[in-house]
Amino acid sequence: MLRFILPCLALLLGACTTAQVGDTVTLASNSRVALMPLVNHAQTPLAGEKAEDILASLWQQRQLPKLSRYPRQAQADLPPLDDQYRLTQAQKWLAGQQVGYVLSGTIEEWRYKAGLDGEPVVAVTLNLTKLGEDTPVWTGTIAKSGWGRDSLAATAQDVLSDLLDQIEAGQ
Repeated sequence: MLRFILPCLALLLGACTTAQVGDTVTLASNSRVALMPLVNHAQTPLAGEKAEDILASLWQQRQLPKLSRYPRQAQADLPPLDDQYRLTQAQKWLAGQQVGYVLSGTIEEWRYKAGLDGEPVVAVTLNLTKLGEDTPVWTGTIAKSGWGRDSLAATAQDVLSDLLDQIEAGQ
């Protein structure tokens, strides 16, 4: 009986995450990376900004090279929900930065599933590109469904942490 249960359990747990991640990339410890706004393709408003906050925190905790973030504008009105506007403004900001790499990406899913358990679902793609080049030096995408008791933020942390496992700081 145990021989049957263990393989089934492994299949069940393995089906919760799908990942396609490039080989590990090592950045010089003195490099600088600009984090661009993450484009939100999910139906959840501000999912890109939420992911950027988690990503920046995990980046710093791992002591990866200096990360510069596009500054958010203090506004009395609602924040801009138009990703194209944010990207255009970030491109202008990027032109004045002294960075070697650009970290960009998209949020494909950021929600709770409908249904009895309401599991969190997060899908993120990240690209690391040398400034001025079109082809990424590293790219990764992970989609994960959490359990019914998991929070959306915890699932997002897991996904972003798994992606950052492939970026290292070297000499």
